[in-house]
Amino acid sequence: MRRLDSEIENFKRREQAAAQARAEILRLVLGERTALATDFNDLLGNGGPSDETADEMIRVIREWRDIPFDMSLD
Repeated sequence: MRRLDSEIENFKRREQAAAQARAEILRLVLGERTALATDFNDLLGNGGPSDETADEMIRVIREWRDIPFDMSLD
């Protein structure tokens, strides 16, 4: 029973992380109506929040990496 509870909690955490990621993407898309990039430097952008630490960036990348991806490139 503990294993099942653990699996359910893991699933809930992944679902919550996915929902937060979707909400953040939607917020960014709706809030940042900018022109298309015209050169490589435009594509690089400003690097994200200036107060974001490397630890925060790594944590977010790990959360994103743990979100299950069901689509295939085949």
